[in-house]
Amino acid sequence: MKVGNLVILVLLALLAHGEWQEWRGNLDDRITFADKGVPSVSLWQCGLLRQQMAELEERRMPASSMPQQEAESLQRYLAGKWQTLGCEFLLEQG
Repeated sequence: MKVGNLVILVLLALLAHGEWQEWRGNLDDRITFADKGVPSVSLWQCGLLRQQMAELEERRMPASSMPQQEAESLQRYLAGKWQTLGCEFLLEQG
């Protein structure tokens, strides 16, 4: 092996060792998340859902062109989503 190649290998080993030492020193700086559960719904999401429900109620007026069965189906879907997201519980806390 040539001396030049040996010098390059030694320099790379020193650099790798320095990087490894820095990595080991930074292990205590890791970010850990306390809550690993299901993400909770936000007030904003519940507000949008409530707005959609209100708009649907406006469209269900007798003069509306939306079929009654379609409006009821959408109302059931939005009510189920409201319950699934837990918006009622969120509003009680807020």
